[in-house]
Amino acid sequence: MKFYFDGNCFTYGGGLKRIGVVPEDVRWSRLVCDHFGAEEINLSSGGAPNDRIMRHLLDKPPEVYDFYFLQLGYSHRYEFYDTELKKWIKCSLSETGLRGRKKHDILSEKCVKRWGLEEGSKIAEWIYFGFERIYNDHYAKSQENIIYNALKSYVASIGREKKSFFSTKLPPQSTDNKYDLHLTYTWDTSIKCPKASTIEFDRIPNDGHPSVEGHKTIAKYVIDIVSERLSCTQ
Repeated sequence: MKFYFDGNCFTYGGGLKRIGVVPEDVRWSRLVCDHFGAEEINLSSGGAPNDRIMRHLLDKPPEVYDFYFLQLGYSHRYEFYDTELKKWIKCSLSETGLRGRKKHDILSEKCVKRWGLEEGSKIAEWIYFGFERIYNDHYAKSQENIIYNALKSYVASIGREKKSFFSTKLPPQSTDNKYDLHLTYTWDTSIKCPKASTIEFDRIPNDGHPSVEGHKTIAKYVIDIVSERLSCTQ
């Protein structure tokens, strides 16, 4: 069997390298594959935008896999194709709570470091304008709905509607879509979220991502659901 995974830090194993752990060895996707004796195909990456996850599946559809695990994140992350570098570039601003000049200065610093003073300054202005004047909650919800339903339609079209697992970084109250699991990001490990489709898991101290034990907890939750779905489709 081959299991397909795509998403961002929660599927990649974000934060584990900082504590000296190889993500590919302990992340929940590996544990799920080990349990079922499946090969892991994991295209996730830290900070991956939702449109990248959709592009991986719909732009040039890969082979059909036995099970699909797709994790969506925040709509303020996106990507663009850099015609000079000839590759897709992830674009996000983690300091989303900041506004005005401080936000602009942090963004400019990041862009100048990546593209140089002249190009970086122009790209920073473009991104900053987008976040300040174009991006809003209505846009975010629409983008999430489009991508969620596009991915759902794709797995259904290849006969994997019952062999798929959808998760998100959005808390349950922030979306109208039905996910199998909400992997909410928080730096405060005391925060509880008892709503449906959420689980409590151990986090890396001062980081917020799942720890090694946290990945074991997530894997156990996922394994139970996958086992049920595989048995129902045999």
